[in-house]
Amino acid sequence: MSVLDNLIHMLAPLTANCSDFKEQWAKASQRQSGDVGGCWEGEWISAATGHRGRLRCVVDAVSAELWRLSFRGEYAKVFRACYPTDFNVVQEEDGRWTFSGGSNLGALAGGAYEYRGTATLEALTCSYKSARDHGEFRLRKL
Repeated sequence: MSVLDNLIHMLAPLTANCSDFKEQWAKASQRQSGDVGGCWEGEWISAATGHRGRLRCVVDAVSAELWRLSFRGEYAKVFRACYPTDFNVVQEEDGRWTFSGGSNLGALAGGAYEYRGTATLEALTCSYKSARDHGEFRLRKL
């Protein structure tokens, strides 16, 4: 990554409005369910830079084929980014789910991202890829 890319990634979270995420997290934390929906916590890890940070996620199973994941990621314990992404989901015969989706986070946050992952009721792993970065999300259900 160039110095400009690093600067853009550092400035992007300054424009993030995480009030919606905070409300979703509070509401989801009160859920008592045995399904995939609810609060998840873990980390994101960039394979391109080695950077990593805390990651929280609220999973909303809109339907059997569509999940909306709302993310709150932290960088350097100071900066944050919050955004929702819709995923197309398939439940596999072994009980796990596979999913894929994409979102455009804007130029400051790296542009268009593609995601692919798998989930069980306890763990969610998702790879991400953009023109400037690639890596993985690793989350556990709370």
